[in-house]
Amino acid sequence: MAARPPPPCFFAFLKHGALLPARHGGLFLPLVALTAALAAALLLTNSLAVQPLAAAALVDASAISRADPAGAAYPGLVRALRGDLRRLLLEVGACVLAAVVVGSAIKIATVFAAVRVFSSGADDDATERLTVSAVLGSARGNLWGPVATVAFGYVLEVACVGAIVALALATVYLLERSLLLLFLDVLLVLLASLFLVYLTVVCAVAVVVSAAEPGRHGAAAVSRAWRLMEGRSARAALYVVATCALGAAVSPVYTLALRWWPRSPCAGVAAGTAYVALLGAVEVFSVAAVTAYYFECRDSKEEEEVVAAHRYRYAKLPNGDA
Repeated sequence: MAARPPPPCFFAFLKHGALLPARHGGLFLPLVALTAALAAALLLTNSLAVQPLAAAALVDASAISRADPAGAAYPGLVRALRGDLRRLLLEVGACVLAAVVVGSAIKIATVFAAVRVFSSGADDDATERLTVSAVLGSARGNLWGPVATVAFGYVLEVACVGAIVALALATVYLLERSLLLLFLDVLLVLLASLFLVYLTVVCAVAVVVSAAEPGRHGAAAVSRAWRLMEGRSARAALYVVATCALGAAVSPVYTLALRWWPRSPCAGVAAGTAYVALLGAVEVFSVAAVTAYYFECRDSKEEEEVVAAHRYRYAKLPNGDA
């Protein structure tokens, strides 16, 4: 029986997540640019539309709090507040919808690109000439699989967030009832929050499953990802820590852009451009790393199944005692 290959390095999938986009810049740079453009559009919308409307709503609320309800100006202030709140909700809803729809589309395209590179081999000459349109064209018959998986993942995450919010609100009721129940409720909130983090990684792996294994989507892809990640949660935790650390490392650039803008618009624009470009790079790294993590889990699972099959076969062989 051939010796089993050594297990991959604990940090190998993070290394692949960084090296593969760098080696295939022609494929991943447009995805970085699209992600950066989406981030820039959302930031500009927030600065130019959402924040002014929020400030106007606060001014209206402050004026209403000081006005006399019986005064002639009071109905006009209420109408102004309602109008500002309505426009604010529409702007925020449009931003959230754009972030979800466009962001998910870019993420799915990035997943297909990463899966194609990993499936073809990182050093294959054919992958050097790949483009985003070519990758999506070759995956045309399986585009709806990742879409359904992303939608199903959002449903699971929203349900989990709803459960966490319900448990957190229950602490208000339990404050005057029972300290033991309050402690248990707080513990449940912490455990549910940790589960949400793990579920987020499972859903990210499930999107890769639906792209790499046509026919698995939605609940089937999430179930497959859950089984692949069994016994490999330490790498999932490392993935979360790495992506959060990169996001935290990038955030000071945005702070610099805000500080430099009033004094030097050119420097502020340069810092803002660098910030959204870094956000795009971090997002592409995140997708490439989780794709590498999926392939590691799948290969390890296949090796375990082969070993188990060999053990079962040897156990069924006659022992010669008859």
